[in-house]
Amino acid sequence: MRALVWNGPHDMTLEEIETPQPEPGDVLVRVAAVGICGSDLHGYTGVSGRRTPGTVMGHELTGVVERLEEGNDPSVAPGQRVAVNPMKTCGICAYCKAGLEQLCPNRLVLGVNMGAAGAFSDYVTVPAANAVPIADDTSNAEGAMAEPLAVALRAVNLSGLQAGQPALVLGGGTIGLCILLVLRSRGVGPVFLTDRIQHRLDVARAIGAEALSAEDDVTGRIMAATNDLGVTSSLDAVGIGLTIKQALQCTQRGGTLVLVGLANPSVDLALYELVPQERVIKGSYAYSPEEYREAVQLINERVVDVRPLLEGTVSLDVAAAAFEALSSGKDESVKVIVEP
Repeated sequence: MRALVWNGPHDMTLEEIETPQPEPGDVLVRVAAVGICGSDLHGYTGVSGRRTPGTVMGHELTGVVERLEEGNDPSVAPGQRVAVNPMKTCGICAYCKAGLEQLCPNRLVLGVNMGAAGAFSDYVTVPAANAVPIADDTSNAEGAMAEPLAVALRAVNLSGLQAGQPALVLGGGTIGLCILLVLRSRGVGPVFLTDRIQHRLDVARAIGAEALSAEDDVTGRIMAATNDLGVTSSLDAVGIGLTIKQALQCTQRGGTLVLVGLANPSVDLALYELVPQERVIKGSYAYSPEEYREAVQLINERVVDVRPLLEGTVSLDVAAAAFEALSSGKDESVKVIVEP
């Protein structure tokens, strides 16, 4: 089969590799659509350090079930279109047993560290339970958005935000905009969103955000709009010192800051803006299997409409060029989908 192999920073080649063979309990999925994630771009440039040469990335995907092995989940069948949860956990550790599979110390992620080829390829194998059927009128590209939407669901669930409460989202990339979509679907508002890229601000404004340039006086504008109280919760989808500082300043006393972005491995933290005000910081990583399935359901039922975020489609043959354009900033598309 064809696969887009990462050889090192800014170096990807389309190669022929062996088609993976499903093990008992697995399904073989023919990839139909796979999103280029921000973490894939960080891997492409070498910034994250989480990819090794020879890796085939790709973890936001939909496809068609080609083959099932023994011991499969009866909810999927050959020919079925599915979104794929790319996370594989052990199922036996204390975290898995507690329903916190995303915290499993043995977790593996397709296209990151699972060993097998990721979804920038023709085929993948995954546990049958990870294949979630998508509706007939849900496009392959929409289904591929279930993964970032599940990340957003986890963050919003941790925020504790309720309808009518003000919120701040820092970062208007795919995750930040998915968080915005989830918040708006739950009646949270107003939702302020910051970014440095005007195109992202335009998209955010079109789907219901009070969009603010990160270069503006974000704290002053939000405090003025909330009678100097601040927002109930801030959700940082960037992960740099500046955005975390802004989030703390804009969050009301006793409020919650949810950290989703991982742009920097370490940041300075202003304790005087955290402890005396009893603000709470929570980390948010990935999602539970239930949250992934909920994300698929929200897309299937159009409770959340991810289509405004889908801004480009390329074939696997030219995907390497798409990676370069996105990583260099020449292409500012929110989400580019690769269709093998």
